[in-house]
Amino acid sequence: MVIPNNVRTSGAYVLYNGLFIFQVGPTKKGDRLGVVRLGGHRENNETAWETAKREVFEEAQINIHLIDSTVTFYLAEWGEEPEKVIGDEAVSPILIKGNEESSYTVMYLATTESLPTPSGESKGLVMLSPAEVQLICSKKLSLYDYQKSGGTYILKSEFDMTLLLQPFPQLQFLSRLLNEEAALMQRFIDRSLIK
Repeated sequence: MVIPNNVRTSGAYVLYNGLFIFQVGPTKKGDRLGVVRLGGHRENNETAWETAKREVFEEAQINIHLIDSTVTFYLAEWGEEPEKVIGDEAVSPILIKGNEESSYTVMYLATTESLPTPSGESKGLVMLSPAEVQLICSKKLSLYDYQKSGGTYILKSEFDMTLLLQPFPQLQFLSRLLNEEAALMQRFIDRSLIK
C-alpha cells in the first residue's frame, strides 16, 4: 500500500532502550492526563516520515532512526479490525489509519539513543515498558500510581498526579500490537536496547 497523499498527521512509536516514549499532559477538559503519541500535523510538502521525524524532535528533542516495518496495518477508524497490507515505501509505517473522504494518519516504528526531553507543546513524557503499556490500557491508573510502581517520566510542568491516565488511540493500538504481534514487536524492542 502506498502512503496516500492526503496524510494530515504523522508520528512514531519511538523506543529508547526498550521503553516507548509518549507525551503526557492534561486533556482538554482537564480531568485526566492524556497519554499521546509523539507526532503531529504535516507541514507544506513534507512526506509522512519527514513529518514524524520533525514532530518527534519538536516534542521530545530527540533524533530518531525509522525502522522499516515488515507489515503495515490499515484501518479506516479506530476500533476496527486492522487489515495487513504490504508497504510500498522505502520505509514502511506500522500503521495507516483513515480514508479518502477525510484524511490519514501514519505511525512509524523508530528508535533513539538519546534520552528525551519535553519541549515545545509537550508538558511531559512517559517512558513505558510493554507491560506498562498494557497496564495503562487495561486499568484505571493515575500518574501517582504509575510513579509508585516505578514508572519513568519527565515533566516540564506541574501536574495533578492523582488524575487518571487516559490512553489515546495510538497507545491502545500499540497495546493491541504487543498482544497480537508479539514476535514482530519483540524484534523491534530488541533493536532499541542500548548496549
